[in-house]
Amino acid sequence: METNNILSLIAPPFPTFVEGNYTEYSTGQVHPNRSGLPYFDVIFVVKGSLYLTEQSQDYVISEDEMLILEPFKHHYPTKPCDSKTEFFWIHFHYDGIWESSPYPIQLTSSVIMPDLHFHNEDYTIHLKKFQKLSDSKYIYALLKRLLLGTKEEKKSIVFWDNQKRFSQLLKSLEEQSYSKTGAIELAENIELFIKENYAQPITNSSLSKVFHFHENYLIRCMKQVFQCTPLEYLANYRLEKASSYLIKTNLSVNDISIKCGYQSPAYFSLCFKRRFSIPPLHYRKSHTGIEYP
Repeated sequence: METNNILSLIAPPFPTFVEGNYTEYSTGQVHPNRSGLPYFDVIFVVKGSLYLTEQSQDYVISEDEMLILEPFKHHYPTKPCDSKTEFFWIHFHYDGIWESSPYPIQLTSSVIMPDLHFHNEDYTIHLKKFQKLSDSKYIYALLKRLLLGTKEEKKSIVFWDNQKRFSQLLKSLEEQSYSKTGAIELAENIELFIKENYAQPITNSSLSKVFHFHENYLIRCMKQVFQCTPLEYLANYRLEKASSYLIKTNLSVNDISIKCGYQSPAYFSLCFKRRFSIPPLHYRKSHTGIEYP
């Protein structure tokens, strides 16, 4: 079997539970042959084994193991069940940005998040595509409650209750999927430091002093998790903050450049135009119809 990938899904938007069931197969039965399914299909084998192929990758999902089948990919039975097999399955819908990679990666939401008041941060959910469940009894209890919830009568209330149960299931699966490596934790701490100090001068050397690691190691960790260096992340974050200030405030371009860590308004305007293809004032006017100085 090839490297077991991690599925990284950015929230918002949040995945939504669609349907599920508990299924029993007799010896000789096979899983359906499907292609074009628009949902994630998650299978949890309680007893026996399922033999499935997704695209050209073969999987054997045995007792207390789970597999996530990806949307629109062709999956089909590799061979019939060789014993009685019982399993939960659920489908969930997700139309956000996601990637499959050998390691967890951090994504950026396409949903514009407010940042001038109390606000939520986006979050990347990490789920191992194939794994042995470390606490299968707890996961099965969550699945049973989720499925039973769909049979309750007060449908408007049930929707919200079931989405809460589904959220708890995803959280539990993520916790069982992987433990964060030192590199991931370091990259996330660098990200947090940059977000809290982006208006101040930041260099690889200053980050090295803060985190007590060599500059090259900091760069390597950031590239692994965020696919960019610390200074590239800083530059992108400053420009994202600047674009938000242009749209949501009447601060001048000079004030915004200082607020976002630029010592020269002219250099800020140059960097902004390279990123967004138009100068800051034109960007503000195109989004608000107003042109503050």
